[in-house]
Amino acid sequence: MKFLDVSGFGHSGKTVVADILKEIVGYQLPDYNFEFNLIRIQGGLLDLKSALVDNWSPIRSDSAIKRFINLVNRIGPKASIYVPSSLFLSNGMNYDSMFSEKFTKLSHDYISDLISITYEGYWPYSMIDRPIQEQFFSRLKGQFGISPKLVNIYLSDSSDFQLKTINYLTALFRTIKKENTDVFVLLNSLEPFNSEVGLNLLGDAKQIVVTRDPRDIYVSAMNVNRGFIPDFELKYMGLKRNIVGNDLDIFINRHLIYYKNVVNYTSSDRILWFNYEELILNYEESLNKIYDFVGVCPSKHINKGKYFDPKKSVANVGLWKNFDDKLAIAKIEEALYQYCWHN
Repeated sequence: MKFLDVSGFGHSGKTVVADILKEIVGYQLPDYNFEFNLIRIQGGLLDLKSALVDNWSPIRSDSAIKRFINLVNRIGPKASIYVPSSLFLSNGMNYDSMFSEKFTKLSHDYISDLISITYEGYWPYSMIDRPIQEQFFSRLKGQFGISPKLVNIYLSDSSDFQLKTINYLTALFRTIKKENTDVFVLLNSLEPFNSEVGLNLLGDAKQIVVTRDPRDIYVSAMNVNRGFIPDFELKYMGLKRNIVGNDLDIFINRHLIYYKNVVNYTSSDRILWFNYEELILNYEESLNKIYDFVGVCPSKHINKGKYFDPKKSVANVGLWKNFDDKLAIAKIEEALYQYCWHN
């Protein structure tokens, strides 16, 4: 079983690639509303690898394991009035529902396999991640001579971390694998930043990254949300505060930071870069690049045009040309010229 991640920067048009892959036999896609965040999210697999493999210490090892367990307990269960604790724990990602009610169990089995030693002791570092109320009462007990609470301390020697992680993710996706599935397509599970590290955790995996003219990203986001971050109002104690999501300077600086932190823009045997515009305007040529990259015969593309029609999507290229705020477009072009589509 193989994995293929499709990533972008937001409104970059990565769903175009997802739609093309959806038309090919053997490629299984999740619901478009579900992004598999377990690798990239804080406390997730990349953070776990950093603490257990790249920058090991007893403090970081213990903290990363506990943080991962907490993450699993938060994103796994679906909130239900029949399970009162879930109303407090669940954050709405509902991974158990996405993985045949087996996500939490498989995840706990995985982290247990990574733990080499467990023992009880006084561990002041654990209190940093606990609620401030618990810290207060712990300090209060100390004033009355009550011994501090002993906690479980976890140590991992990081043996076979990558292999165990690959096996864990493979087992997870096998719970939803269809009979004819050869490749699972993940949406933005790695992001375009140093994604080679994340690919290694997926085993036999590749990534397609879609970039887009930032002028069109801005216009597209403005058309959908009235801003690249949705506007909303906060009312608290009679005060009204507007949080505006279309700040042009933030948009520009955010993209400059994003591109600065991309490790490599060039295509390789594991990562293929595409311009959204190229996918649409040079459709057939782009298809051949995709076929070659993923190693699929064109005859497997049996539903060609069913989900993605370049003739319709061409209307989404050059949106900035008809945008009313010409000054905003000019400012984006000046600051992000090298990332704009000039062909």
